Amino acid sequence: MSIERILCLANSYKHDHRCVAGISLVTNKWVRLVGKQIPGCLTFKETCYSDGKPAALLDVFEAELDEKCGSNAHPEDVFVTAEPWRQVRRFDRPEDTRFLADYTSKKPAVLEGYGDRVYGRKIESAPVGTSLELIHPENLWWWVREEKGKRKNRAIFRVGSVVRACYDLAVTDPVWLDQLKLLPAGIYPNALFFKGKLPRTLLTVSLSEPFEGFHYKLVAGVVNVTD
Repeated sequence: MSIERILCLANSYKHDHRCVAGISLVTNKWVRLVGKQIPGCLTFKETCYSDGKPAALLDVFEAELDEKCGSNAHPEDVFVTAEPWRQVRRFDRPEDTRFLADYTSKKPAVLEGYGDRVYGRKIESAPVGTSLELIHPENLWWWVREEKGKRKNRAIFRVGSVVRACYDLAVTDPVWLDQLKLLPAGIYPNALFFKGKLPRTLLTVSLSEPFEGFHYKLVAGVVNVTD
């Protein structure tokens, strides 16, 4: 077991529960935290500090990590103990902005390719290098639509300066979904959500668990950084 400081870059919905992921400031590697109550997930309570406040994006918190439990699709997974997490600080210093820039992917391909999913059998035969990636999208729009009586929320954006790849991914960030719930169906520019100087919006993209033969790419965290 070890106590590590983790920069939270995702606290998203996962099967009616939560998935928390970020970068360990001890190892400088991605980690996805997994509880032992529900397979592959955390309960909402497990994502909260002792005061009941949930870990927010750009929080730095301490957590006690147990053994690793990674898979071919999620090599970063690690169990956490039942010890409550402790918030240390916000990740908002000038050097923190540079840290995030260093960890932002510069490639147009996101998580194993240019599509919105990865074929399950491909991952069964060979593990992915990473199932989590921080990207800086260009031309970011939010698409809210009604489909068969269900509300769908998706991020549409481009990545890359030379090869400009276009993506259309489902959103699972609870805080951002609360913002989208206030809007009727439509397509909205990212700038709509901010007044004054726009922050630099980064997206934490995660591979899902297998679903109907595929692992889907999800926007698990909408990270707004003020320079």
